[in-house]
Amino acid sequence: MDITHHPGFEFLELRLTGRLDATWADHVSGTIEAAVKGGAHHIVLNFAGVDFISSLGIRVLLNHYKRLLAVKGSLAVSEPSDATLTILKAAGLSTLLLKSAAAAGTPTAAKSGATTVTHGGATYQVFPQSVVTPLTCTLVGAPERLTTDGFGEADCRAVKFKSGSFGLGIGAFGEGFADCHQRFGEFLAAGGCAVTLPTNNRHALPDYIIEEGTLVPLVHTLYGIVGSGDFPSMVRFDPTAESSGTVGLSALIDSLVEINGGTNTVFVILAETAGLVGATLRQSPAPDPASLELPAIRDWLSFSTERSSERSLTLLVGIATPEPPPAAAAFLRPIRTGSAMQVHVHAAVFPYRPVQRGELPFGKTVADVFSASAPSAVMHLMSDTRPFEGVGETDLVRGACWMGPLPTITRV
Repeated sequence: MDITHHPGFEFLELRLTGRLDATWADHVSGTIEAAVKGGAHHIVLNFAGVDFISSLGIRVLLNHYKRLLAVKGSLAVSEPSDATLTILKAAGLSTLLLKSAAAAGTPTAAKSGATTVTHGGATYQVFPQSVVTPLTCTLVGAPERLTTDGFGEADCRAVKFKSGSFGLGIGAFGEGFADCHQRFGEFLAAGGCAVTLPTNNRHALPDYIIEEGTLVPLVHTLYGIVGSGDFPSMVRFDPTAESSGTVGLSALIDSLVEINGGTNTVFVILAETAGLVGATLRQSPAPDPASLELPAIRDWLSFSTERSSERSLTLLVGIATPEPPPAAAAFLRPIRTGSAMQVHVHAAVFPYRPVQRGELPFGKTVADVFSASAPSAVMHLMSDTRPFEGVGETDLVRGACWMGPLPTITRV
């Protein structure tokens, strides 16, 4: 079977020639999947040159139709040959697949009030959001103790993360400091969901809790950045046609801060990811402090020696500021060598699936990610710009972001 690509205004047309049977079903499925990973969420299959569809071929069409529908995309069949039209009608799929073929080629109107900005090799579509509760942010604990004194029971605080909240830091699920002291590791929270990476087992998988009824995620926190409120902006980002096809984390954050007026910015990002660069704790810093000196650092931190989690779905929670307030200095690090932008970003990694197009609600979108699949890793993101040996920084393909300014940042 021959397949040719013909990009349209808001859709991709794949023109197929041959038989969609057992021999070619996997090839067609793989082509559609690659197109989706490449950013095409509205796909039209031109069947003018297709003269047969087997049951396996029908299954391929149905599977991708459902997957794209789940992310607000579409799969349609256009110009079916007489033979394929007969088969689609007999299978009861003609109404399902053919009715949206014309609509797939119709440009959708941008939501009123949305603006588009191109900056740093990416295009950003900004959707204003209604704000009832302004954003607040509190710095909890003393990160300085990570490498000086370690953490004791007096440093442990129980923090609840309800819907509409966010947070990141070092913490664990459990019944208090005594129960958690061997498990403290990286955590992040957003939209009523929280995930931690236990450190009591080198092969431990992330634990997570989703708010359900009276069950609210509670993280026993050694230190962290926590807050709540309504994000005033929801942003979609895609690399421009002239770029490398990805958006570097530093360029993305620089752009978000600029869009946000150049001020302190908190953000939650859901992105299709090309590669992650960062580190994770291998031991709990309670009660003993971590050592960042060689060779002991190898026992305390696990670094990315190459890009990890290629082609994944990643949830990022973070804070960025071009001029860190004194109270926040211990919580932040330069986003890259020589940059004035100070950040703290954690990421939870999930199996790949495309991020839905269009404007997305914050809490529901985050909860849907956790409900669909379990996270495989939690990382503290950072860049590795060492000459020759450095693996660079996290690269994102496309995604959605909820963000807003932080007029004040308090420390307790």
